[in-house]
Amino acid sequence: MPAVLLNDALLRAAAPGEKLKELWDSRVPGLCLRVSPGGARTWTFRYRPRDSVSFKRLALGRYPEVGLSLARQRAQEKRVEVAGGADPQGERKAKREAERGALSFDALADAYIERYAKPNKRSWANDALYLRAHVRPPWGPRPANKISRADTAELLDTIAKTAPTSANRTQSILSRLFNWAIESGLLEMTPLARMPKRAKETAKDRVLAPDEIRVLWRALDEGDGSVSTALRFLLLTGLRPGEVAGLEIGEVADIDNSARARLEIPAARMKGGKPHVVPLAPIALQIMRAQLDRAQEGQTHVFASAFVERGPIARHSLSQGLKRIIAGLKASRATERLKADPPTPHDFRRTLATGLAALGVPREDRLAVLAHAQDDVHAAHYDRYDRLAEKRRALEAWEAHVADLIGPAPAKTADNVVRIARARR
Repeated sequence: MPAVLLNDALLRAAAPGEKLKELWDSRVPGLCLRVSPGGARTWTFRYRPRDSVSFKRLALGRYPEVGLSLARQRAQEKRVEVAGGADPQGERKAKREAERGALSFDALADAYIERYAKPNKRSWANDALYLRAHVRPPWGPRPANKISRADTAELLDTIAKTAPTSANRTQSILSRLFNWAIESGLLEMTPLARMPKRAKETAKDRVLAPDEIRVLWRALDEGDGSVSTALRFLLLTGLRPGEVAGLEIGEVADIDNSARARLEIPAARMKGGKPHVVPLAPIALQIMRAQLDRAQEGQTHVFASAFVERGPIARHSLSQGLKRIIAGLKASRATERLKADPPTPHDFRRTLATGLAALGVPREDRLAVLAHAQDDVHAAHYDRYDRLAEKRRALEAWEAHVADLIGPAPAKTADNVVRIARARR
């Protein structure tokens, strides 16, 4: 399109078409308003650097935020710079490259957690954990824009040798992190583009056998720390490990009423994004009362960390603690299986679900205990019954079953556990 003397009426009337439109200004050569098919109006300045045969474009802002007068002023300033031998676009690109080169992976990961993960993901702490455990140690000080596809594949393959699931979770987090960095203008490309999962996962089906429950319960009962206590509580309630680790004192209700005692976990802490009420059956209630009795002034979480003052135990502390406990078990047939195929804290949840099914608890009640959403339209949109009574009966039945498995034992609370659970039946 030939250059014309642009004015505001002409600019406002410029409607988007099927192709990109360009309106060139005759007053300031090189100044152009580009109108995209989507309706975006962007000022650009086209110029040819000294000793170059190719033209370059420099963005000057969007219309109407940048009006005609200001666009002409900016374009004229750039014309003067170009006449003096400058290359504004090249200099701008070099500056961006220098800034990106100075951005370490640690700095990028910090920005991702604070600016994206925390505001948008309930599981942001899990992202931070995977990055801290697997990615920051080898990559932390490296320039983020220098991390290659080969670097990424090597890192993920190393993780996959011992933890295939962790490798795939790490890959998913890195993919989101690098894509966010591109969207935010911090990087221009991702080393994970179209990269298939590096590890082959197998569906988890680990369920604790009765003798394994007996051995582990007694080992956990001998520990005084928050981790051992939280693991016992996990086995009795079927909650997710992160939900137990982050359990707040304010989420405990009616603790002095054994018929109504419960947890009220808000939607923000639940994987499904819906609040969850967990009745406290006798053994779980005994554990909860003991934890609250020993809570210190200012403590906000039920299971307090020994390392973070008044803060909660970390999710991964449950996994690490369980590994240490299993490693220290005395030799027996059950401990051989536990050491050969060590369970994770999440396997406690699967064990409870399987146990409830074996005890004849209806599927609807099992789903309610586990806070699993039913997948039919009626349940999703119309059924608001919380099944609190059914959940309490299911968890009491499970506790009674666990008490029978434990049997009389010298551990400090096992006798009380059996007596309390059997008294409820």
